[in-house]
Amino acid sequence: MVNKVYKIGSQTMELQGSKHNQVLMSIVVCMPILAYGTAMGWISPHRELLIGPYAPSEYPASEEHISWMASIMFIFAPIAVFLFGAAADRFGRKNALLCCSIPVALGWTVKLLCAHPIALIGARALIGFGSGGAFVVCPLYVKEISEDSIRGMTGTFVIFSQTVGNLLVFILGDLLPFQTVLGILLAIPLVHFCILLRLPETPSYLIKCGKNEETARVLSWLRSLPQDDKRISEEVDRLIIEQTTSEPKFSPKLLFADKTAVKAFWVALIVNLVREFCGCIAVLVYASHIFREAGKDENTSIALSPNKQSILLAAVQIVGSFLACQLVDRVGRKPLLAVTSMLAGFSMCLLGVWFYLQSIGVYMPGWVPIVALCVSIFADASGLQPLPFVIMTEMFNFQLRGTVATLIMAISLGTDFALLKLFTPLTGWIGYHSTFWVFSVICLSNVFYLILCVPETKMRKLEDIYADLQGKKRKKEENVVESNHV
Repeated sequence: MVNKVYKIGSQTMELQGSKHNQVLMSIVVCMPILAYGTAMGWISPHRELLIGPYAPSEYPASEEHISWMASIMFIFAPIAVFLFGAAADRFGRKNALLCCSIPVALGWTVKLLCAHPIALIGARALIGFGSGGAFVVCPLYVKEISEDSIRGMTGTFVIFSQTVGNLLVFILGDLLPFQTVLGILLAIPLVHFCILLRLPETPSYLIKCGKNEETARVLSWLRSLPQDDKRISEEVDRLIIEQTTSEPKFSPKLLFADKTAVKAFWVALIVNLVREFCGCIAVLVYASHIFREAGKDENTSIALSPNKQSILLAAVQIVGSFLACQLVDRVGRKPLLAVTSMLAGFSMCLLGVWFYLQSIGVYMPGWVPIVALCVSIFADASGLQPLPFVIMTEMFNFQLRGTVATLIMAISLGTDFALLKLFTPLTGWIGYHSTFWVFSVICLSNVFYLILCVPETKMRKLEDIYADLQGKKRKKEENVVESNHV
């Protein structure tokens, strides 16, 4: 058998090993999420062009078209979650991830060839389908190629790639022509596809297929160690044991047979849904439009253009994502999530107050909505977005983790569709101020829910977390108090 050589980074193997191949490969693997970030933010810098007199199509888009463009991605994404999850288990992580890039590339190709509103809606459906699959396969791929010591860092690449995609499309949309932007965005899934063809399957899946020798070769390259190194053989043995003792499979029946696991599922689901309904996704998709509405009156003029303000939001999002990587293992999941929920709640409330005062002729400075939106996006990126997924993975064992992640991801993407489809009609019905106040109430209510119902999961055994959910800890404390009285 001819040994494959996977060329990325240095080919020099040192006895102490290296993590650079794992890091570089994780970055490449997350490129479909980068493409998703560009697709999610694409409407913001191009909305006015699509509905204006100089639209790239002879049929300018309507507000209804824009709302469908924003939301259609999240109709097909939940379907893709189940299909690509099954494909990753049956055909391999690499093949499933290659297939994720195909509909994404087709979507950008359609946009490049035809700018009719209906064609753009169909194109975004294709992108949503591929992106939904990527959100299942990418974290799985990254987890299975990374050592324990860097798994937390490489795991954050998923969310970080999305925020980079947001910033990239905001900058490109502000500086370059419509067609040029589409050509650049089409290149992302094509480059990902071509590079991934040269990269290996994950060691865990290779072990599942009985390819122990190829597993050792892949691990040798990933860890930058000789193939006959003792650490490589030990890791192969560990993977074999994991596959034979607790192979994960999609089994809702197994999940709902355990009452405590069901309670943990509802806790994880609610925490994830709060992030969807906190308003931050709508802010990112409709950022330029919100800033344009905020700057309509001369008394509240803002120095930066709406697109440049959107770029500022995306930059703040990246800073928040980086901060989350630094803080999540230091302060704990629950405190950081509670603080960021509170920050998002107060900033959304302030934004609602600003729009309300503007509607009754009382004017506040133009920088107020910029600061409020920046704080809310910062809170989202540093806590509300990454931490629910971390909590979810830590509340379930290896066998149930895939089932829970698939179900919650499908439900979350479905709620994204509802939110983005209803955002424009909702603001027209109850006004921007009431819409942001609704978001504020959801965020602030989450603080109380976290304090009362959500256990801390940092560095805790699953048995201790489940004991908290069952109230056993409280009962023990009550028994101690009663015995002291006696």
